[in-house]
Amino acid sequence: MLSLLVQTLIFASSGLLSIGSITLVILLLISDRGWRNGLAYALGYTGAYCVIGISAVSFGYRMVQNSGSEPPLGVSIFLLFLGLLLFGIAFRNKRKPTVENPAPPRFFSFVNSLSPLKSLGFGSAVSLINFKNLALYLTALSGVILSDLLLQQKIIIALAAAIIFCLSVIIPVSIYLLFPKRAGILLNILKNAIQKHSHVIGIWAPVIFGLIFIFKGISQIL
Repeated sequence: MLSLLVQTLIFASSGLLSIGSITLVILLLISDRGWRNGLAYALGYTGAYCVIGISAVSFGYRMVQNSGSEPPLGVSIFLLFLGLLLFGIAFRNKRKPTVENPAPPRFFSFVNSLSPLKSLGFGSAVSLINFKNLALYLTALSGVILSDLLLQQKIIIALAAAIIFCLSVIIPVSIYLLFPKRAGILLNILKNAIQKHSHVIGIWAPVIFGLIFIFKGISQIL
């Protein structure tokens, strides 16, 4: 179980690729309603991935019981496809010109109008409609879904993976809650650093995780 847990958490760290969610939660935290909106968004975002993870491993548990634990060829092919897709994203980002003074995100204008309840629902919705992130998260859980672990063990790993996957929103909220007096300064520094290095991150992060997924897909085929 330990080796599978470590492998799953490494894959789940691909959630840090979600630069848009990091920027959005920071904007929510420094908006008029501050930590209430940011915390609500993070809860909705993380909670949705927890529900998705539990549902996926529960379905996988029944599937393994009915058909055995041998990984289907389709899973390996999907891992290879996702790895190549990440390479494509990296190549596309490399071709984009570097923007010296990036404009504020397009959702900046409506952030201040969101209530905590709307932020909660928005966070949940983003986790469902962001198909790239959803594919990354389910791929991270693929080994757990097809393993012969007990259902309780699968659920524990899925919840741990959801927390790691959602660090992109959990970290900014934690900074705000732990350092409320300096939160505005720290979050603005973080936001500016992300915007400054977003071009490099957008190239190398997909390459690294693309290699991981391709290696995993090939190893399952062999």
